[in-house]
Amino acid sequence: MEAFGLVCLYGITAFDDYRTRHIKVMELLIFAVIGICLDIVYTKYSLASILGGVGVGVVMYIFSIISKEKIGKGDALLVMVTGLYLGFMNTVILLWLSSVLAAIVGLILIRKYDNGKDKELPFVPFILLAFLILYTIKTLGGCLG
Repeated sequence: MEAFGLVCLYGITAFDDYRTRHIKVMELLIFAVIGICLDIVYTKYSLASILGGVGVGVVMYIFSIISKEKIGKGDALLVMVTGLYLGFMNTVILLWLSSVLAAIVGLILIRKYDNGKDKELPFVPFILLAFLILYTIKTLGGCLG
């Protein structure tokens, strides 16, 4: 259930992020409410883990403000919602892998097209890709649990 919800969330927001470079807050609110309901019904993660996962997004939001949105506020809000579904450690792992994937693609684009350092790159598609990779690893007996 959690994986289906997150793939839907990331798929919808990745499309918006790629196309418009904006994430719709209403979509995030809907999935946040669903995440809270799932946490209440299934209690897969402890409250501390869930709050820690949301806290990762809060820290990211603060960095967004400090960096004058070099990191998008929508991306930070998405990570907060992710924390509701995955808890602290899985959110950190997902964010780390997403960042590594984005850095690799960013470096390739800079070297290939000489676009410069200020080119914007939508981040949510990398979150979607990282989640799919981690979910596949979990399904095969790996770490995301």
